[in-house]
Amino acid sequence: VSSEDLRENPESQKITIPGGFHKNKEFLSSPASTVTLSQHESQLFTPLHMAKVKKMFEDDVASAGALDMKAFVKAMKKILSNMSDEILEVLFLKVDTDCNGSITWPKYVDYMMREFQRKEKMQASQYRLRFHLPMRIIPL
Repeated sequence: VSSEDLRENPESQKITIPGGFHKNKEFLSSPASTVTLSQHESQLFTPLHMAKVKKMFEDDVASAGALDMKAFVKAMKKILSNMSDEILEVLFLKVDTDCNGSITWPKYVDYMMREFQRKEKMQASQYRLRFHLPMRIIPL
């Protein structure tokens, strides 16, 4: 298959995600999806959100002990109704690190902890003491 064939036939660019879902490679690597997810990630770290998600996992977990993409998106829509299905699918793919098509509560918590630590490191590395110019002397 040549690169010209791939450009002419978009069906050949689709990939299968475990669990039977099909996504276009362009969607999976789309910077817009990542940016949109990062805009909503602050909602994902609140204690209230984590408690709701834990309850969701306890209530909705199938006999296998994990949620597939469809169940995850459906359950998360109840908690985060302002997020689109695409954003939740991207979140699912980020959490599903072993690519088996399902996620568990420990996997979700692990992802959230790593993401939170990454954000803290990034904020600490970007901290700069800023002086407002022009500087002026304030009498005591």
